[in-house]
Amino acid sequence: MCLHKKNSDPIQAASLLLELKDASVRTGLKERSRLLLGPFSCSAALKANWCRHSGSPGAEPGPPKVLLDLKGGLLQLFWGQEHLNCLKLVEEHLGAYLRLQGWGAAVGTSAPEGWPLPSLPSSPSHGSDSPRTEHSSDDLRTGLFQYIQDSASRRLPAPYEVMFHGETEDSPAVMLWRYPEPRVLTYVRITPVPFNTTEDPDISTADLSELLQVPCSLEYWDELQEAFVPYREFSLSESSSCQLQLPSLSLRHQQKELVASDLWRIVLSNTGDPGGDEHSSDSESGSQLPCDQLVSPKALAACTRVDSCFAPWFVHSLGVSMELAHMEVHLCHHLEQLGTAPCRRLRPFLPDRKLPQEQEFMVVGASEPRLYLRQWNSGARLSQEFSFSTRLDCRLLEYRNLTYLQILQPFALQGQASVTRSPQSSVLDGSMFVEPVLLTVSQYGIHTLDTALQSWQQLGCDAADSYISP
Repeated sequence: MCLHKKNSDPIQAASLLLELKDASVRTGLKERSRLLLGPFSCSAALKANWCRHSGSPGAEPGPPKVLLDLKGGLLQLFWGQEHLNCLKLVEEHLGAYLRLQGWGAAVGTSAPEGWPLPSLPSSPSHGSDSPRTEHSSDDLRTGLFQYIQDSASRRLPAPYEVMFHGETEDSPAVMLWRYPEPRVLTYVRITPVPFNTTEDPDISTADLSELLQVPCSLEYWDELQEAFVPYREFSLSESSSCQLQLPSLSLRHQQKELVASDLWRIVLSNTGDPGGDEHSSDSESGSQLPCDQLVSPKALAACTRVDSCFAPWFVHSLGVSMELAHMEVHLCHHLEQLGTAPCRRLRPFLPDRKLPQEQEFMVVGASEPRLYLRQWNSGARLSQEFSFSTRLDCRLLEYRNLTYLQILQPFALQGQASVTRSPQSSVLDGSMFVEPVLLTVSQYGIHTLDTALQSWQQLGCDAADSYISP
């Protein structure tokens, strides 16, 4: 655990790191113990920053901004009939205990339809947000930021610093700058940038000024993903200006449209591409030019106007990220929890009861699952944004040869959703992207799925026929 404070000032930040090694969760029923979760290793990093955000917009210290980062390796979940029965018993015993303690009203009850939502921490209404909005103009060229050339260490800038990283074999040229708080860019315009083409006698600047362009990318630092995320694509030109299309600040109820970050950068592409025929530049110059020969990051800074804005409602009050190396869900049959009567279709034959009492019949895998959650509070309004990505696959047991069938080939799945709740209404918006899915269907797969369905339907009925036969 770590606390950060300056002299006698209140605590500014606190962090807590928790690591688990080879943890597991087991269930026990009738003197039997079965693995439910794990073994797995993971880490949890909790950070609390006392700053201005949507849940604490005032100057006085309020609730901190909370970031929770969960990382893990392989996570395996085993699920069968005995796990379900055991958890049902736990719920029943826990409910009975809480009722004895007088907490029965809080167990198994829900708010009636039309019941008002719980009140959130109070903050000024949206109508008073505008006076608290702090605008700045031409941030990088008014002398507020310090310019630093750093091509060796390639470190990230501190607040009020602009850093220039030259192009190397492994990375392109970059201009980075950092604000003291997360800010939304409201206006970005790049005037014509002078290209360094005069040193090559084979290049005529007059001939190429209308054609030669340098692709660039405006990116922001995502503190949950801990990576730069592309925001806008554009191209630099020596003859025309470039103004980026940015969302309006009036979209304050559409939080996902506004991106607030304290760290921004512009990445220059490795090569300059002509705006017209892609072969015209090569025919006149004889070669493709590295980007650092065309545009230097310092020249870009001199030609770039960046206006920004800060308001507490830009900044989320809660952020959660979860990243795993791999996740598997193992579906099992627990024969002792199913029907034990001999199957009528096999009479007069009887099973010898030498089958394994635990049989795994399906494995659903998710490769590198990632989940991110952000939450904004504003009075009685609560906004949440979810995003996820993974690669799914599925294997099914074929009972004839006791081998696994790959019924679902690996495919990518990603999506996002946003929810806005208020006492008057709730709005849900989402989107999903799925790669082409290849599903294999066979008689053996249908038999396994049908057997599993009928087995779960007879759960708790010992007199039912046994569907899992040798």
